[in-house]
Amino acid sequence: MISQKQFQATLKKLAGFKGVRGVIITDMEGLPLSSDIDTDKTESVAALVSALVGKANQAVEQLEEGALNFFTIDTTKGEILVAPENDYILIVLKDKEK
Repeated sequence: MISQKQFQATLKKLAGFKGVRGVIITDMEGLPLSSDIDTDKTESVAALVSALVGKANQAVEQLEEGALNFFTIDTTKGEILVAPENDYILIVLKDKEK
């Protein structure tokens, strides 16, 4: 199990990268564990992305492509970087590079 101190260290490190708007760590059910953005946005992103992770895991399994490691959602505002790991999901909201 990862400690709250480790969560906070991870958030701080990732938030320091250029263009990062927010970092969220959530459990696989979409319950936010740690975040550096406002509560409403955190809860919304965590719930939606955890649902996507579930569907992506199903697709990878049905296509017999091994295990899901990482995916990126490219948007007009930037990117949503998603890294599911065991019992947790790391989500990074990032601005478009100019």
